[in-house]
Amino acid sequence: MKKAAIIIILFALYTAAICKIPAVTKWDTAVIVFIQQRMSLLPDWLSFINSQKLYYTMIYLPLAAGVIYFAIKKMYADIVILAASPYIAYGFNTVFKNIISRPRPPLELQTGIHTNTYSYVSSHTIITMCLWGMVIFYVNKYCKNKILKTIITLFSITWILLLGFSRVLTGVHNPTDVIGAYILGAIFLIFYIKAANLTEKRNKDEARTCNN
Repeated sequence: MKKAAIIIILFALYTAAICKIPAVTKWDTAVIVFIQQRMSLLPDWLSFINSQKLYYTMIYLPLAAGVIYFAIKKMYADIVILAASPYIAYGFNTVFKNIISRPRPPLELQTGIHTNTYSYVSSHTIITMCLWGMVIFYVNKYCKNKILKTIITLFSITWILLLGFSRVLTGVHNPTDVIGAYILGAIFLIFYIKAANLTEKRNKDEARTCNN
């Protein structure tokens, strides 16, 4: 839990800097403008990354696959951990967002859907970070095919990064909102993985007791 404590302190300091230093917001705006100007020459498929249909597909697909796999293996606690991972993070972040109350980037920079909710941290990013982070954990733990394991891991990392980048590209989040989501997501992942490992240990202990 030392890692979690260190990251929590880092996140608290990071959040304080965002709230108390106006230059951070100016930097955010400058980065958004820079990215939008440079990316304007690239294909339109980049905007598709921010599609709500794709976003929800990339939530329900790993959830469905995980539930089916763990149900077959009768690993019911892992179903709960995997299924709860994005929603616990989302619920916490909803409360956290309202406490921090950081405004979204200027409307003229928002090329996506305009929203009245607060900006820090990015809910899309933290949900994706937690869910696909757990996919990486479970795949590396239970998948025996090294090639498949590598492909899914690289795909998961790419999707986590692309989703965060798309939130900045469309101007609906500041870069620091996305970075904050990655840091906060890492904190949640530490606890989720700890819960999964404890569940595995308990199952092994129970199996050993039954055999004796």
